[in-house]
Formats: sequence, structure tokens, C-alpha cells
Amino acid sequence: MERRRTEYLCPPMRMAGSFGAISQLEYVLTAYFHLRVIEPWDLEVIKDKVRKQAAICHFFDDRTEDWEFDAYAATLYRTVCELKHTPIRTGLANGELPAGEARVEYLLLLAHEGCGVFGELLRFLAAQAGYTPEELCEHPGLMTEEEQTYGQWYDDLLDRMRKLIAIMDCEEYSGQSVLEAAAAESGCADKKGLAAMLLRVSDEASAWLRAGDSPILRYVWPRRKHLLSEDAEEIRRRFRSEAMNPLFIGGMAAHGRRGAMALAAYVARSCQWDALCQGLENWMYEDMTRAYALNPNVQRWMRLVCPGALRHLTGSLLAAAHGPRWHASLQTRTELQWLYRSLEKPQQSRRETKETEIGQA
Repeated sequence: MERRRTEYLCPPMRMAGSFGAISQLEYVLTAYFHLRVIEPWDLEVIKDKVRKQAAICHFFDDRTEDWEFDAYAATLYRTVCELKHTPIRTGLANGELPAGEARVEYLLLLAHEGCGVFGELLRFLAAQAGYTPEELCEHPGLMTEEEQTYGQWYDDLLDRMRKLIAIMDCEEYSGQSVLEAAAAESGCADKKGLAAMLLRVSDEASAWLRAGDSPILRYVWPRRKHLLSEDAEEIRRRFRSEAMNPLFIGGMAAHGRRGAMALAAYVARSCQWDALCQGLENWMYEDMTRAYALNPNVQRWMRLVCPGALRHLTGSLLAAAHGPRWHASLQTRTELQWLYRSLEKPQQSRRETKETEIGQA
């Protein structure tokens, strides 16, 4: 029997709820663009907050404030919004995509990427207010007539699409669900056009679900392909959106032993690749260590399902900590050493027990 590999992806910050300090950076940037319209004469306090939060998120390397602050904030906000909707692998999935929220987010991502009828539906809804998705994503700091930033308005647009797709998904994209979804959308004046568009979405989604095919590999990944060894900004983007994403780690954890081994290999490959291409920075190593090896929840899970994977992961980070690329702090090296030794003892004890049993036999 052929095993079908399905890569389902989703926007990390929206799904994860709170994605570290980047969520707070998005908040202060949104506040800046609002205050720039309401109180343009008193912006120094909020500017200082933006600078401090950008430094906490390590944006000082790839987004330097070497021009007008408005342009700097707009570029920073666009980067944060891109991170929010970046597709990531949420784990190792085989077989059809499960129904419910995961499938809705998957189809929503296809719309965000402009794939097929799903992208046409997003464009249709945006056109009702006189916008295009490209305009909203390219200039997220501009303000609408309703005193929202373009970034906020685009999030609301995706929420409307999420609601429409969820209504149709509950009934497996039947004709009745199309009518219910069209009736539930109150922000669209062209109800007939919306119903016709939703009918096309329903036909394509139901046909794809019956076939069990994944359009992600055909549509999304080719557009996201970059030469990481030559693009430091792309390295940082992928690191923030995937490696540090709690949704990515949780997706791996859902696959038990296999997911633990995949995480260990993920960290090992990152360290080995950096030794050749020198793409990771000091803060990336520190954040990866705190998110994986020294995270109590990750430790507890990996000790339970696969202690060997945790030992391999810790060993990779410990070797990097004593290498030339990562200037690890003394505290970090000490914590990694203690963890590695604690993982060596049970393995040594099992080895001695096995040797004793063989000797007695």
C-alpha cells in the first residue's frame, strides 16, 4: 500500500496565539501607526518602545534604522506580517489531512499564497472594499478609512475567509453549506457573485479531498524556495517562523518517538550546516538551546518517548557550544553538560545490566 506524505502548513503566530516577543513587536508597531495619525507631534515614547522591542527580537541585524523612522517601521511591520503568515511544517503527517481546524487553516494558507480558486476568493472579498491582497501585504502600515492598518484589515479578511471555509467544511462542502456560508457573510454586497465563487471553492476542495492530493508541494514550496547559504535574511526568517515556533515543536511532539528523532536530526543538521555555511548567529544558538534541550516540557516529553533522541540533540548543541561558531555563555555550557551527563547514566546502567545478564547466561 502506497503511503502518501502530506505537508500541511499554517500561519504560525495566529495558530500559536502568542509567538514570543514578536507578537509584542507587532502590537507596538500597530500602536505607532495609529498614533502617527492621531497624535503625530508626540511619537518619541512609542518610537523608543519599537526600537527596544526590535532589539529584543534581534531585528537589529537585518533591519537597521538608517533612514527615516516611518520607512524603518513600515519595513519592520511588513517583515513581522510576513512571519505571521509564513507556511511552516507542523510535523510529520501521513495520509489525508484531518477534518476541522487543521484543514481549514490549510485551505486558508492556499488562499494567502494565491493558489487556485482559494486565492480567487480572497481577491474577490478584498475587491469588495477596493483593495488587493498584494496591496494589503506590501503596505501593512497604511491606514484604512475605518482607522485600521492594512495589516489589521488583512487579518480581518482572513478571519472572514476562515469562517466561510469552516461553515463549508462542516458539511463536507455540500451545496447546502455553500448557501449557508454565503448567507453568513454580511460584509459582501455581491451575494450572487459570492455564492458562485463559494461553489467553485466547494467543488475544488471536495475534489481535492476525495483525491487525497496535496497542492502544497506544487504551489507553495516552489515559491518559497531560496538559497539559504546566500541569503542571511531568509535564514533568519525561517529560523523565527519554524525552529522557534511552538506550533512546529508541538506538531513534532504529536508523532511521539518519530517526532523526537526528527527534532534531534533537525538540530544536528542545523549545527552541521552552520559549520560549513556559517549561517546561524549566536542568538540563534542560544534561543534554539532554550527552546529544545533546556525546555522542561520538551525534556520531559523526549525522556518519555525517546531518551536517545534527547541525548543526540544535547550532544549536537554541546559540541557546537565548544566550537568556534557559537560563543556560548558559561551557564549555558554548564547546563548542557549536566543534562548530557544525566542522560549518559541511565544508558551506562542499562549497558552494565545487559553485560551482567550475558555473563550469567
